[in-house]
Amino acid sequence: MASLVDTSALVVLLRRRPPPGTAEVGAAAAGELRAQSAIVSAVTVAELVIGARDARAEATILDFLGHVPVVAADREVAGLAGRMGRGARAAGATLPLPDLLIAATAQWLGVPLLTCDSDFARAVMLAERAGPTDPWRGFELHPASRTGA
Repeated sequence: MASLVDTSALVVLLRRRPPPGTAEVGAAAAGELRAQSAIVSAVTVAELVIGARDARAEATILDFLGHVPVVAADREVAGLAGRMGRGARAAGATLPLPDLLIAATAQWLGVPLLTCDSDFARAVMLAERAGPTDPWRGFELHPASRTGA
């Protein structure tokens, strides 16, 4: 089964020394890439390029992602992200726009999100409380995801 791999999970995989407690996320990301079941959001590509030290690091990142399907945040995904953000705000939670776009992409694709970003802990709470018409209904994390910390 496919998974949307979040920026944080790819950072864990790409770092020489991953942060403590992220080994399971890194292993899952590597497994998804090996199985060719990894998908990334265009937002993740942008975040990784922003974080590149220089043009050489950017080229390495883009080469690394060269065979991974990238999903753009089109009008439908953007609208879903907006509804998810509005629902989160009504529930007293605020999520950064990039995370909303990534969550909406996973939701739109119907795949779990692999992450170690603590912002998604709030998203899980919203999904658990979601009513039948709530845009968070059905949002799920990959089993290896770690959103604490």
